[in-house]
Amino acid sequence: MSAAERDLPSSDASVAGLSDAALARIADAIAAAETRTSAEIRVVVARAPLVQHPFFSVLWASLAALVVPWFVALLWPMPALELLAVQAVLFVALASLLMLPGVVHRVIPRLALKAAARSAAIETFLAYGIPQTAGRTGILIYAAARERLVEVVADEGVHTPLGHGAWQDICDAVASRARKGSLADGLVCGVEKAGELLSGPLPCRPEDRNELANHVIVL
Repeated sequence: MSAAERDLPSSDASVAGLSDAALARIADAIAAAETRTSAEIRVVVARAPLVQHPFFSVLWASLAALVVPWFVALLWPMPALELLAVQAVLFVALASLLMLPGVVHRVIPRLALKAAARSAAIETFLAYGIPQTAGRTGILIYAAARERLVEVVADEGVHTPLGHGAWQDICDAVASRARKGSLADGLVCGVEKAGELLSGPLPCRPEDRNELANHVIVL
């Protein structure tokens, strides 16, 4: 199993959701791509936050409460108990602010979001039985809409003949088209790119059957 990732552009206007028509377009693109290859393509769009706990809000509040009062104490010396009180008040105030609904997701480091997207994509890949396809030829295109991240996870049957670069090409295709239009356009383009890349080493065969449904999974 192999994976690749790419940031989606912040200008994408469709990160809040996809219409029924957009979902149908992506499903049609999957069906068309799979007429060219024996591989199986699944698309998942996650609209819920990747990180749903306030760990980073508490972390930044703790660091600020630990460090900032000492700089204040250098300018205005105060007893130790007063310094501890300032630290406690500052922690509570900052933690409360950073845990507000509009703020809590903005304080998560990008690297942490990418790691969460990678973990979520792999968990989804396993949860939806993609490794159970004949020949281990399933791939997953996973888009975290809120965080504007796209991941591609590929099983060993397709990774061996194509390699990591192919999955990065699919991620790039999604991001490039999304930059010019919408997330739906990007996912259609990524699916088309997957069909193009997979058709060479894994062409469609007469005995092939559709092992994974073509509809988009929205989480």
